[in-house]
Amino acid sequence: MKSSSMIKKTLLQILSLIFLLGISNVAYAQMPEPEPTVFIMVNGNQTPMRTITSQTEEKKGWDIQGITVGKKLIRYFWGKQSKQLTDQKPCFVIYPKECTLNDYALIRLNKRRDHRRLPYAELNECGYTRINIDSFVIENLPDMGFSVRPKEGLFPGEYILVNLKQTPCNESGDIVAYDFSVPGK
Repeated sequence: MKSSSMIKKTLLQILSLIFLLGISNVAYAQMPEPEPTVFIMVNGNQTPMRTITSQTEEKKGWDIQGITVGKKLIRYFWGKQSKQLTDQKPCFVIYPKECTLNDYALIRLNKRRDHRRLPYAELNECGYTRINIDSFVIENLPDMGFSVRPKEGLFPGEYILVNLKQTPCNESGDIVAYDFSVPGK
């Protein structure tokens, strides 16, 4: 008798947990999406850019008599190529919220077989082109927005547009960026 009542109690607890998880998923799905702040011009129309979150891998290195050698972090974006294709002089529309336009930069990624890798794990170590009047044609837009176009054409390859002042989204130091691809001729 005791075993069947324990089974019923356990089943009731499991069903209650499943019910609560189902309700939380519905509530999360109904949360409003944050308003996009970065767009790309496609055929004269502003199209919101898709965000992508980096992934971090830690290469352990070697332990030689208690000293670790060769340990490093690799930060990458999954996928062989971005789904957002542009020409060599893409036009971005940026509405900075808690930052300035100068906090944004372009970084060229290194292509691998199935992912795109940042040159270095830390953004400040990567060679980047900061959005400023020396490198970009910048026009003011209504509602505190800016139209931004590089003065020089970008080389074919994979790029990200990133806010350099953002706080990492997890303890590994992953970042959120806007990826795009400049196809070769």
